[in-house]
Amino acid sequence: MVDFAELFEKGDFVELGLEVEKKFKEIDKNYKIKPKDKYNAKHNSVIKNLYEKWNPIEKSEVFFNLSEWDLNKLSFVVAVDSVARGLKTSQIRKILNMSTTIHRKLKIKGADQGIANEITKLSYTLAYSLGRHKEIEPLARVLNKAISKLTDERDYGRIHNFLQAVVAYHKLLGGRD
Repeated sequence: MVDFAELFEKGDFVELGLEVEKKFKEIDKNYKIKPKDKYNAKHNSVIKNLYEKWNPIEKSEVFFNLSEWDLNKLSFVVAVDSVARGLKTSQIRKILNMSTTIHRKLKIKGADQGIANEITKLSYTLAYSLGRHKEIEPLARVLNKAISKLTDERDYGRIHNFLQAVVAYHKLLGGRD
């Protein structure tokens, strides 16, 4: 049996991602597990162990103090939980597209031009998305905390990089289209 927490600690996210995808597919194909119980099976077999090592809600409290590697770990854990819940790629990409727009405006205009309105829009779009699609909860909770702690618009790049990593890991883990 694969020790998901050990692979996570090693930082081998590609190998871990492939193993998680395999485990999730195994659970999805198991006809003995009712569809409504599949998330719990995925949670108990993979996510619970990762959360014990790396709780995304706790880590999002110190989002801007995390190293780049720790943000990478955070994005992986969020992606695993999102895939387990059945989050579709299109739901994540909508948020990433908004973030890309904000990121580009910052690069073109510079931080002195202000992007507060766009960041506010991203925040309430997350809330709306969560209201419609409960599968986005892990991402919405972490992003909401990060956005609320954003004190300097120049730090927005960290949020954008985090989102890009979540989308990449979501795809690796077999996230649906």
